[in-house]
Amino acid sequence: MQLTARQGIYLAALLHDIGKFWQRATKSRKVLPQEVLNLEGDLCPKSNQGHASHIHVLFTYAFFIKHSNILPESFEIDGEQVGIARLSARHHRRDLSTSERIIMFADRLSSGQDRREDEEPDDPGQGSSMNYKYKKIPLLNVFDAVYRIRPKKERSYFPLKPLVIDASVFPEVIEQLDESRESDYAELWDGFENEFRKLPTGTASVFIQSLDHLLRKYTWCIPSATNSMPDVSLYDHLKTTAVIADCLFDTRDQNPLPDSFENLEKEKSSRFTLLAGDFSGIQKFIYQISSKGAAKTLKGRSFFVGLLQDAIIDKLLSVYDLMPSHVLMKSGGRFQLLLPNDEDKFEAVMDFIQEANLALREQYDGVLYLATGSVDFEAEKFMENGAYSEMVGVAYRNIEADKSRRFARAINAEFFMPGKVKGTKAVQVCHVTGVDLDEKEAEILGDADSEVYISKVVKDQMDLGRRLKGAKFVVKVVGSYGFSPLAGFMKKSYPGDEVSYLIYDDFGTVELKKLQDRNLRVLEVISLNDTDFLDENSHEADIARGFQFYGAAWIPDDVTDNGDGRAVEFTDIASDEVNDLMAVVRMDVDNLGALFRDGFVINTKGAEEEHFGSISRYSTLSNHLDWYFSGYMHHLFSKHFDAKSSLDETFTAPNIRGDKPSNHILPVYAGGDDVFLLTRWDMAHQVAKKIYDDLKRFTNRHERVSISGGLHMVHGKYPIHKAASDAEESEKMAKKLPDATGKAAKDALCIYGLPLDWNDVELTTDL
Repeated sequence: MQLTARQGIYLAALLHDIGKFWQRATKSRKVLPQEVLNLEGDLCPKSNQGHASHIHVLFTYAFFIKHSNILPESFEIDGEQVGIARLSARHHRRDLSTSERIIMFADRLSSGQDRREDEEPDDPGQGSSMNYKYKKIPLLNVFDAVYRIRPKKERSYFPLKPLVIDASVFPEVIEQLDESRESDYAELWDGFENEFRKLPTGTASVFIQSLDHLLRKYTWCIPSATNSMPDVSLYDHLKTTAVIADCLFDTRDQNPLPDSFENLEKEKSSRFTLLAGDFSGIQKFIYQISSKGAAKTLKGRSFFVGLLQDAIIDKLLSVYDLMPSHVLMKSGGRFQLLLPNDEDKFEAVMDFIQEANLALREQYDGVLYLATGSVDFEAEKFMENGAYSEMVGVAYRNIEADKSRRFARAINAEFFMPGKVKGTKAVQVCHVTGVDLDEKEAEILGDADSEVYISKVVKDQMDLGRRLKGAKFVVKVVGSYGFSPLAGFMKKSYPGDEVSYLIYDDFGTVELKKLQDRNLRVLEVISLNDTDFLDENSHEADIARGFQFYGAAWIPDDVTDNGDGRAVEFTDIASDEVNDLMAVVRMDVDNLGALFRDGFVINTKGAEEEHFGSISRYSTLSNHLDWYFSGYMHHLFSKHFDAKSSLDETFTAPNIRGDKPSNHILPVYAGGDDVFLLTRWDMAHQVAKKIYDDLKRFTNRHERVSISGGLHMVHGKYPIHKAASDAEESEKMAKKLPDATGKAAKDALCIYGLPLDWNDVELTTDL
């Protein structure tokens, strides 16, 4: 496996602290080979007491040596061969080469103002009462460190387990952290190393992309440091360090790196660009559907938006030639990218976004629009109290400004010219979108005798919704075989390879061979809601592997009472053979913007205000929320509610299809910080309350982290776009519920027009 200079820097940064993981799983440094121990003086800095410190770097170096059959030994940069193990391990030294300074700079910028130079004692011989502290402290729940630092006896911690999407990885309160977790670390480390050997190694880009997913699976629960607030995961620190190092490397030609970190902080030139995006009009787009085939159309259009977002982000990253890890956040039609500051490339990105918006305007009549906002900033912003949070705020304020002046970049005389119309060539109107269709574009919805027509794009989206039933894999291929969210978009201006997505309930060597026989190049195989994404043959193919959480993946069983096997419809969700009513449920986290803006500004008694908002801490918070709303929601809908026992014992309503309450739950969207679902009217209160209760448990019952929602009851044949709008109004009413002082307290559920505090929702379960 050959590395380019950029890939070498990125990989060295991504694994720079992997030694912390290995060190915590072992008795002492004596497990390392003597050739590595002999490098202590070259790799480890000296402490104030004169002994070697930061011993974890020896384990980092040893990891590269141990897996030299997988990891390259060196790569070339500026005409010199650089050893990647040494480059990765020397980030705490002061006598550094230019390449080594990139890793050190990135490591410190990732930690931001949280950086603590005091190292955790490594060996019992150092005479400290803190011996092996780093083996005793698991990852602190980040919600225990927002708005205030929770007292020690009340803090909750995550278990040392590989990432899954059930409640087994929920944090639990631990009053005393006095037991070593070395055996838990050892088991976790063995699992990591076993799967590390399964990673595809054909090309560096495929290997690194797959490695990022493996690191998330195994290091999400490990604190990156225990000598300060241990709420930042090792994964988020590794990822953000690699992304920052990539940006520093990219900008070094036009702006040479300084010789010290102190001088880097003094720089006035911007090395970084934060680009944020937000697709507006998603709800209108999703619910712009007819009643015929509505359930699968709704699911298909919802999933389509996610694919469209992925495809556009891939194009943006390709302009800079960046890895997917540069996506700091991606959920709910919103995303954040950390990019190297480059005016020419950024202008190309903005041109692409303009082309994309014009294409979306033409194809979807202006319903969908990608609003963007950006901010350039210098390295010191990672270190200043609250500065990075302010940069995020600036980017989002610019998004709002962009929404208020849609297509401003594209406005010219041609923009106002009448678009092409089908005229006499129009044979039908799309039943879903209302767009004129010519003969080549018209598809019949239903049987051949149907007089209902839809466009090919809408037909594809309906097929996508149908394929999602039981879907376990999303496969990205180069070519027009499958579902192409950018099909026909921007081909004249951006004629790059067309990427299509295929949906599978199983994907192995047989399915891969079929695609290869069609001369299709497979780019990536993504496991949906399953973090066991590698198999015994993964290393043999040059195909990126990964996993993705999709909270709305659940689709109720197709079999109805008469066993005709037709696709599930809204009437099936509503069916109880008594009232046949359905509840539309919308919920989202209250004051999420304030949480990210002010949550890490801590006021401690008798001390000045402290800011803990490092980029790695924001990344940890974002990933935790994504796990809950994208991953855990799927577990709730598909597993928790699969038996009547999941409902309150007072629930006596008849006729649960297949005796599974989950057959009356159809999630439309779950991700980011919000949920939209359809369920039977008499189950809605309990489903909403379960989402609320588990969120409170997940956040250790944080008094300032809450969720509000609205329920609206309709018949199964009621127009879904109107039902969604009604539920939105109910949610707004919930967020206006006043507290004792008359202020909007939020933290409520509006049930069919009546806002209730969650404590009162219990009274509604027996209706």
